[in-house]
Amino acid sequence: MINFTNKRLQLVYSVIPKGIERPVTAKEIKLKTGIPMRDVYSCINLLVTKYQVPIGGLRQDNKHGYFIATNKEELELAILPLERHTQRMTERLTALKQINV
Repeated sequence: MINFTNKRLQLVYSVIPKGIERPVTAKEIKLKTGIPMRDVYSCINLLVTKYQVPIGGLRQDNKHGYFIATNKEELELAILPLERHTQRMTERLTALKQINV
């Protein structure tokens, strides 16, 4: 396990499962750690961006939640929903910029 100087990062990291089989939701992370939901999201972001932990999020019909990718295929599955979300946000931003008020 990676040792983080921030206890919250360590707690969040410790409850996210390795592998895609049993992802954990942000709500479950909150309940297991006692960390507020907003901070859970911040910790996940920091773990990925600063500490290079390959955390992915699933948004499939029967599986929702976060997991730590253990191979290239899982990492690709982690990237796909983020790319789709980014595309939708870009479309929304473009539309807002074109609206005259």
